[in-house]
Amino acid sequence: MTNTLRTATEPFQFFTLACATRTAAQKANTVRELLHSLETCSDGSIYHHMVHSLNGNSMNDFAKWLHGAANCGGLPEQLAALDERYYTTIEEMRKDLRTTVSGYLIAYPECGDAPASSPFFFCEGLELSVPLDLTARTLEEFKANIRVLSDESFYLHFVAANSRTERRSNDFSIWLASGLGMDELARKLNEIDLTDMTLAAVRESVLELIDASPDVRE
Repeated sequence: MTNTLRTATEPFQFFTLACATRTAAQKANTVRELLHSLETCSDGSIYHHMVHSLNGNSMNDFAKWLHGAANCGGLPEQLAALDERYYTTIEEMRKDLRTTVSGYLIAYPECGDAPASSPFFFCEGLELSVPLDLTARTLEEFKANIRVLSDESFYLHFVAANSRTERRSNDFSIWLASGLGMDELARKLNEIDLTDMTLAAVRESVLELIDASPDVRE
């Protein structure tokens, strides 16, 4: 019996997010104040501004704000280069943010106290996972649901899951390996290079790998 015919004991439940934003206590008017707030803000704020903000955007919130700060050319690009997909913990992310900003201030101390055009308000995302009317117990059901999944849900399960679960994997690969025993397909999905790929292109790569699996029924 192939893995296509095998039925998982636990189905894959597809989710989407209902999101709300709450303003936290910290705000920053200068790069030096930003550095101080990065040391004391909540993990939820780091996640919100580094990961949640990237759904459909090319820059994290810190990099976007610094484009309006005076005399700090180059720092926005350095922060934008911190790719949230390669972090397994929020603490690692916070450490690199602090290291990048503090290193820049050592090299360009005059940038530290120059006021930005508007303050940076630290926020926290309030997220409620909402189950969709989509589940899968077989590979065929799984593939069919991925085709119709919203971009937000696809991003949640395949891109954001890396930071959220603190594992260098995604929800799809985890279920394929544990639910259907398809370790090889799970590994190939984990190896998809997300650099410079649109979300649509990533989805197509996932579907192509599933179609190429020898366990898929013709």
